[in-house]
Amino acid sequence: MAAQCATEVDDNPLWNFALAFYASKDAQELLLKLQNDYQQDTLLVLTALWLASEGESWRLADAQLEDYRHWRQHVIWSLRATRKAINKDNDSAEQLALRQQIQKDEIRAEQIALHQLYGLYAAVSGNQAPTTVDLQQTLSNLFSQAELGQTEFGQTGSDQTADIKKEALEPLFQQLADLLVSQ
Repeated sequence: MAAQCATEVDDNPLWNFALAFYASKDAQELLLKLQNDYQQDTLLVLTALWLASEGESWRLADAQLEDYRHWRQHVIWSLRATRKAINKDNDSAEQLALRQQIQKDEIRAEQIALHQLYGLYAAVSGNQAPTTVDLQQTLSNLFSQAELGQTEFGQTGSDQTADIKKEALEPLFQQLADLLVSQ
């Protein structure tokens, strides 16, 4: 039953994890700060956290994320831009209803993206969930996904720039790891 459900967009372990983890206000704030201030991909961060909760290492290479990135750029980001273009303080009930529908579609697009990411790991994952989450594994996964993001956004730069970014991300990643461990 679990294997069957895991192949469906509506119910897979990564999606279920993302819903549960994002339900925490602290997690929401950290993830949005990473997204807005540090150009971190929230779905990749959630994937890194989920992998750590499963006792798995980050193993995706940049090339494996091509389909995911195409979907994110052309669907998720387009929906997000459209939603943000409609003022949420608008007096028009029709426009507010449209904004709410677009937000639902954006969440559904993110669910599809998480299904894509889950599919990349499902074939190689065979571990049972550990009894405790390893803090170092969690941090390693978070920094591994962040390195992919640096190349994607053209932030390769110097080693000094990478060290500064790592230094800025470290306390935020530590807070996320602590949240995961405390669940």
